Amino acid sequence: MADPNKPRGRPPKTGNKGLFTKDIRLLMYGFGDEPNPAPDSINVMEELVVDYITEMCHKATDIAKERKVNVEDFKFILRNDPKKLARVEELLHMEQEIKRARQNFDVKEIDEQAARRLEAHENQ
Repeated sequence: MADPNKPRGRPPKTGNKGLFTKDIRLLMYGFGDEPNPAPDSINVMEELVVDYITEMCHKATDIAKERKVNVEDFKFILRNDPKKLARVEELLHMEQEIKRARQNFDVKEIDEQAARRLEAHENQ
């Protein structure tokens, strides 16, 4: 097994360059760049983001060893970076809130209620 403290080096290029161009451009604009940043800037940012995510996944895999990687592995990696860990916790909390909201907004149930009301109205 590879030494988890030793950097892995640059991951091999997969030919997916430009896959996130639109998203990176919008993120850059959202964080204060101009609406249409230079293509070179977008490419550099995309490379940095992909490298970071790849490295995080490799670290999580090393921590997980033989089991499946889970959220706790990523939280463990970020344990010494309070800002990033707090953001992960916030996003996980929001995910749960969205799930609860979707459960409360059961479209099928609303459709059934509407059908019953329509039927009752037609029978009057």
